[in-house]
Amino acid sequence: MDMIADQTFAGSFNGLPGHGRARPMDVRVEGLTKEFGTTPALHGVSLDVPGGELVALLGPSGSGKTTLLRIVAGLDAPTSGRVMFGGEDALQRTVQQRNVGFVFQHYALFKHMTVFDNIAFGLTVRPSDRRPTKVQIRERVETLLDFVQLPGLGKRYPMQLSGGQRQRVALARALAIEPQVLLLDEPFGALDAKVRKDLRRWLREIHDRTGHTTLFVTHDQEEAMELADRIVVMKDGKIQQVGTPDEIYDRPATPFVFDFIGQSVKLPVSVKGGKALLDGDVLPITLGRSQDGPALLFARPDDVALAGPEATGIPGRVRAVRRTAGHRLIEIALGRDNHLVEVAVRAADAVSPGEPVTVVLKSFRLYADDSRAA
Repeated sequence: MDMIADQTFAGSFNGLPGHGRARPMDVRVEGLTKEFGTTPALHGVSLDVPGGELVALLGPSGSGKTTLLRIVAGLDAPTSGRVMFGGEDALQRTVQQRNVGFVFQHYALFKHMTVFDNIAFGLTVRPSDRRPTKVQIRERVETLLDFVQLPGLGKRYPMQLSGGQRQRVALARALAIEPQVLLLDEPFGALDAKVRKDLRRWLREIHDRTGHTTLFVTHDQEEAMELADRIVVMKDGKIQQVGTPDEIYDRPATPFVFDFIGQSVKLPVSVKGGKALLDGDVLPITLGRSQDGPALLFARPDDVALAGPEATGIPGRVRAVRRTAGHRLIEIALGRDNHLVEVAVRAADAVSPGEPVTVVLKSFRLYADDSRAA
């Protein structure tokens, strides 16, 4: 089993002998578009990433996050727009000249090479005038093996390692070239949940120690919330919101972000004369200044409480009850059209299917629903 030690990394990480650590690089993308044939993958994407920041590109499949990462790396070219590294046009540089470290989901290690040779590869293929000496490469690789907690494994081959160990070798290989920017594409997607969670903590520690400008792609919102300084939420090739984990969760800018991040209760309502109506019935909630028309009402599970049928709130009826660890998930039908919402209660709070209940909203957000607008 692959164990992640909770210990201080051996040695220090100061680059090759005679070289300092690479300065964190600011990354800016401006108005990026990308089309594959007639299929648009990115629509005018702009993003600023200050040097040393760890940024997550988060979104469902097809949202454009991997395309954006590959364009930053130089593996794909945009249809239009610019990529700037520290104020210089990165599109005029080759992949090698951009000096980025890239970590793929499925490791992309050379199976016929030892761990040592995999890590050293990016250094050994440099032009002779920029290639370190064999002694320097050996020192660098040994330092990195200690750094990623794999000391003494340099002579093994990738197939002799666990998945978590292979991914650490892949990261060591990316770090070997002293990249100015580190890019990771679903780096833990091929690993089981326990190893993935351990490696997340480990990657955050490595980032804090090295200070690389880091962009990583994920569809796992828990991973993004736990790891990132800021999160870029994407959908259909566009950025929906950029913010800290707290901003993304507590102040979602769009209905998609609210629905995509965390658990939520969602009701299609209409607003008329300062009141919210569900299936024509006025809801006992207080609205701020709201424009008349169709809207979506969202609430977080923590802001939803369950009360008896005599309480003031939204009347409903229990449809199903499921036990999950220390809670019960209660599925409730609300309104005349039986809109289903799910509320978590304590395991001790027993209710039965068919029982009338009242849903009380302690907090909520309202968004105009353009999809139902006339």
